[in-house]
Amino acid sequence: MKTTIQINLILLLGAGLLLAGCKEEKKPVETDTTIPVKVISSASLNQAQAVETSGLLGSENEARLSFKVGGIIDNVLVKEGDRVRKGQVLATLNTTEMNAQAAQAEENFLKAKRDAQRVGNLFRDSVSTKEQLENSQTTMLLAEKQLDIVRYNLSQTRIISTTDGVVIRKLQNAGEQVQGGAPVLFVSSTSSKDWVVKCGLTDKDWAKLKGGEKAEITFDAYPQTFTGKVSSLAQGSEAGSGLYQVEIQINKQDAKLASGLFAKVSIYPKEKTKMISVPMDALIEGENDSAFVFVAEANKALRKQVKIAYLTGDKAFILSGIDAGARVIREGSAYLTDGSVIRIVQ
Repeated sequence: MKTTIQINLILLLGAGLLLAGCKEEKKPVETDTTIPVKVISSASLNQAQAVETSGLLGSENEARLSFKVGGIIDNVLVKEGDRVRKGQVLATLNTTEMNAQAAQAEENFLKAKRDAQRVGNLFRDSVSTKEQLENSQTTMLLAEKQLDIVRYNLSQTRIISTTDGVVIRKLQNAGEQVQGGAPVLFVSSTSSKDWVVKCGLTDKDWAKLKGGEKAEITFDAYPQTFTGKVSSLAQGSEAGSGLYQVEIQINKQDAKLASGLFAKVSIYPKEKTKMISVPMDALIEGENDSAFVFVAEANKALRKQVKIAYLTGDKAFILSGIDAGARVIREGSAYLTDGSVIRIVQ
């Protein structure tokens, strides 16, 4: 019995070895290490590089109105937000003191006139000298001019609107003492042809403009884009900010605008720059005006640094870093490193 069991074990072991010998040897599985990507050819074009800035909406016809002479304000006839018309009286000064000065100047003139006539009669009778005659006439003329000055100042004791518009700010109230020339009311025109956006530009952006360039304006208060043009370009920078002031005149529109609205402005210079256009999703690791793209050359992905002019919609406009016609990788770049082996797919 023991012998029979040993024989059976030997037979089973032999059969196992025979089956193992009959099996084919497995070959190692080959893996594809290439990274699939999609590419697009970059396009060359001449494009105006937009100047981006911001500013506040105002009127081309604005005035900070004041009295020519100082005094006590008698009445302010308008309040902030009131609409006014050109020639409307907006505020008046108390004229009690000026009326007295005018009366005094008139009496001085009448006296000087009588004195001049008297000396003239004496000169004809050879009693007074020619010098006395000339001095009396000069005194009369000076008194007359003084009277003219007082009368003119008396006529300037009212503030009159210089335009059809709205009172933006009231800076003084009735009963206050004001100096001549101190602003009392800030009035702005509301005519659609007078609206301008006042912006500040750096010297680099200022140098790109000549005047008359087209512009696009957007306000947070409105969804639409307004159009306009550069109407004024400063020839010197402001002492405080160092920026060059530019005014963008807005084309005629029907929207209700108000002074002080914040605006974002894109100005398009007349001189165009040679640039390369690529899809925005091809850019990686962007910072300020610099970014990177992957370009397909042969079967490898090469990492290129590019300088961005500006972005608009789904396009990026590049000033330097790649040439026109370069095969820019737009899909699959997240898995790439410089020199990665790639496979272009449709």
